[in-house]
Amino acid sequence: LDVTDAGSVQAACAQVRESLGDKGRLFGVVSNAGVLWGYTLKDLMEVCAIGVRTVLDTFLPLVDPDGGRIIVVSSGLSPLMYGYASPERQKILNDEYLKWNCIQSMIDECYDAEHNGGTPENYENIGFPGGPFADSAPDFHKYGLAKMFADVYMRKLARSHPNLRISSCDPGLVYTDLMTKIPRYEGKDFEETGAKSPTEGAEAAMRLLFGGVDEAVHGDVGGRFFAMKGAELLSSDINKRPDV
Repeated sequence: LDVTDAGSVQAACAQVRESLGDKGRLFGVVSNAGVLWGYTLKDLMEVCAIGVRTVLDTFLPLVDPDGGRIIVVSSGLSPLMYGYASPERQKILNDEYLKWNCIQSMIDECYDAEHNGGTPENYENIGFPGGPFADSAPDFHKYGLAKMFADVYMRKLARSHPNLRISSCDPGLVYTDLMTKIPRYEGKDFEETGAKSPTEGAEAAMRLLFGGVDEAVHGDVGGRFFAMKGAELLSSDINKRPDV
């Protein structure tokens, strides 16, 4: 399944639909595709933001309309980038009537900023600064922006489908190929990194997928951001991390 290829996503959905039969429904969908270090901004957006939207929109009709679950595996960098965004941008991101074409327009502005040099000033000028990551780790800045746009779309879906339990979660630092490509961790064994194992990293998503109602959604609506703190699953709005 290539989340950047709509045809690939549609073919996967068709295969699942055939397996389910006429009356079958999916209990849940987890969007977990991601790339991070050493990729272009366009790659990051196509996998981590646009690809998420493609998967969710394509599989949504197959999800049980009475309490089905959708989980977007996000990153702790997402709420950080939301918090760094200008007040004007945050107002747009929080608009309950926000549509995808507005999100795509903001993504296109990021493309333009990157094309014009990709400097911290370029992103500052469009209201999407990267805080300390703008200079020290621009890959984190751009990855965080992509994850932020995905979370904004996740919240939009949650608002428009209140009977579904739709949320995002931060798996934390997990020892996978995505992490070990970061120069700081490249070539290091698991024990040297202080990272979670893949099993530990999957806990938040698994608890949201298979846990009770209180764990899958806090309050009357979904659209929240979850993370583990020790053995506890915490949640917040998508503009801040719940575990700090």
